Amino acid sequence: MLEVELQDFLKAIASETRQRILMVMLDGQEHTVGQIAQTAGIGMSTASEHLSVMRRGHLVQVRRVGVEALYKLDKEKIVSKLQELTTLLTCC
Repeated sequence: MLEVELQDFLKAIASETRQRILMVMLDGQEHTVGQIAQTAGIGMSTASEHLSVMRRGHLVQVRRVGVEALYKLDKEKIVSKLQELTTLLTCC
């Protein structure tokens, strides 16, 4: 059975909308919810919901500056989870 953290990772990448958000964030820069929503063509509340799932799945890191949240891809964690998945798939 998959560990919960890996299940959360897979859930986080399973949505087409979250994949669009991921593509927006590939530049490696920090983005506000508003920037992500506008670029991905979704509402701010929808972006916030999806970013929450992505945070639980360890796809993004969040940094607070005052009242603003800045999101950035957690590339190291993504690579780690993909390696973990590869290990499971090539086992036995």
